[in-house]
Amino acid sequence: MKERMSRNYVPGMMRSYSARKVLPARRTFRTSRDAKPCVENVFLMLEQEGVRGCGESSPNRYFGESTEDVHLRLLGLADFLKRQRLESLADIPRIWKQAELILRPSRAALCAVDLALWDLWGRMTHATAAQLAWKEPARPLITAVTLSLSTPEEVSARISEVDGFPLVKVKMDSAADLAPLKKLHQAGARLLVDANAAWTVAQTLRLLPQLEALGVEAIEQPLPPALNGEMRVLRESSPLPLLADESCAIPEQVESMAGFFSGINIKLVKCGGITPALEMLEAARRNGLKVMVGCMLESSVLISAGLVMAQKADWADLDGSWLLSDDPFQGLRFQDGLLFPSLKLGLGVELKGFTELLEL
Repeated sequence: MKERMSRNYVPGMMRSYSARKVLPARRTFRTSRDAKPCVENVFLMLEQEGVRGCGESSPNRYFGESTEDVHLRLLGLADFLKRQRLESLADIPRIWKQAELILRPSRAALCAVDLALWDLWGRMTHATAAQLAWKEPARPLITAVTLSLSTPEEVSARISEVDGFPLVKVKMDSAADLAPLKKLHQAGARLLVDANAAWTVAQTLRLLPQLEALGVEAIEQPLPPALNGEMRVLRESSPLPLLADESCAIPEQVESMAGFFSGINIKLVKCGGITPALEMLEAARRNGLKVMVGCMLESSVLISAGLVMAQKADWADLDGSWLLSDDPFQGLRFQDGLLFPSLKLGLGVELKGFTELLEL
């Protein structure tokens, strides 16, 4: 790939390089909306004073994002980034706000920029991203692993893949088949359910006592966002926490979730990175909302950033890199449903392939 940089580069200023990479899933990932045998994510490398930081975006068409658009927006940001310098942690939100004016409405593109800045500043200051955010190292966390929608022929094999994992999130559609949940409940797993906005009010009310009996801990987005107003009835009737996912993408939407949902799912690609995710976390706690930190199909770059945020969450759902057949980064360790953070600087992960990103 050709470098898309100005020839008037000044030493000590910031350089950037964006590239696309297809990431195959270990199995086709199905939700109530679509089926993904792979994703094409966008990566951004930033360099200042010989130090490099990496960011990632996993564009989701549900939120009007595409790989091509995100990539083009990041290429178009090169001249802006060339004029920036990181000299303190406060420069990250400053650059984020200025970049938002150029990249809007793409929060996915902003996410790649934000993560690269956090990774770069951590490496420049010999700190991990968790230390920058919380003044303490990240600790290992239990993460949900996802059982996506499966055909009757697939379901047994998919359940065997998560056998023994402590927390399993089961994707459901309008059919709301409880058979996988029953098998996992019998095996002793903690359970979450994600309807991806596929249910009706009446259906949710009917399912709630059954899901409670199966030990489900929380339900994500039972209704479409257009029916947010109906969520008040469900919340008042529900014995289980109801979490907003598609209904809550950015910090400005968090306060309006109170009274309708019990909590929110923060996804870095939806909101634009760690910087706005910190705002969402603070707003959620201020409004008495529980917090899950979730993911898309992502490499260890985004998952490591999510793990930073999940340090202060009620649930982590960060299996995106485990769901890939080949993660091009290394450093983060996933074992038996536990995520172990890297102790390396910044986001803590390094390229093990994908050499295009080295061609700054």
